[in-house]
Amino acid sequence: MSNEQYLLSVWAETQSGEKLYPYKGVSGSKKGLYSVSYSGKSSEYIGVSENDLIAAVEAGQFSERGTIRMLPLKTRSGAQRNGFAPTHYKCEPIKQ
Repeated sequence: MSNEQYLLSVWAETQSGEKLYPYKGVSGSKKGLYSVSYSGKSSEYIGVSENDLIAAVEAGQFSERGTIRMLPLKTRSGAQRNGFAPTHYKCEPIKQ
């Protein structure tokens, strides 16, 4: 997956320090969109544009709950695509 398919201004950081970034879907109904669950429930993922995702982050939509499907920048084909609560936006913590 090329870096232009990742949204680099938003990320989650694991306890081990690994950074994970939202990525655009490459097939199916979410092709070209980011997969987001504002409730955090796996059954409620929807596809959103980059502008909509950034607007949701800036509006505090993820300060309490919500997940985005994310991957590390260096990922192997077939890697598990889990949802993570974003921890940072433009180097600032999302949750205070």
